[in-house]
Amino acid sequence: DKLLRDAMLRGTVLTGGSAGAICWFDGGHSDSMDPDSYKTAMLSGEKDVVGDESSAMPENEDDAKTWEYIRVDSLSFLPGLVCPHHDITQSNGIPRSRDFDEMMLRHSSETGIGIDHWAGLEINGDRYRVVSAKGKEGSVMSKTKAFSPDRKGIPGVW
Repeated sequence: DKLLRDAMLRGTVLTGGSAGAICWFDGGHSDSMDPDSYKTAMLSGEKDVVGDESSAMPENEDDAKTWEYIRVDSLSFLPGLVCPHHDITQSNGIPRSRDFDEMMLRHSSETGIGIDHWAGLEINGDRYRVVSAKGKEGSVMSKTKAFSPDRKGIPGVW
């Protein structure tokens, strides 16, 4: 972590999605307990490593897998607790946004940042901007800027 911190202080761009986004913050909302995203599932060929690493929402509640999101500690280069894929419901059938809200209640002294699946957060010093993939669904309603739990909006950051 010392070499990464030194690189950051020299102005090197540090980037990543999913766990690669979590690593720069104090901690993150992680799906690491999802059996479909375990390293062994990825390496054994049970999971398509070319596609999206997040598991799919079950077709019906009876097919939901039993696992919980967890809070993971990270490098603390940036303050806050970050939730990638904020607008996604994974194989456990629990929307990440709802579970992240509950996690924030348990960690109320931290600042929470939810990043939708097709969005990115660029931080440069004390400035930031949200970037997103055009034509993709997300949780931010275009006109009202309200949260859309069923992803009827555009990708964004909360």
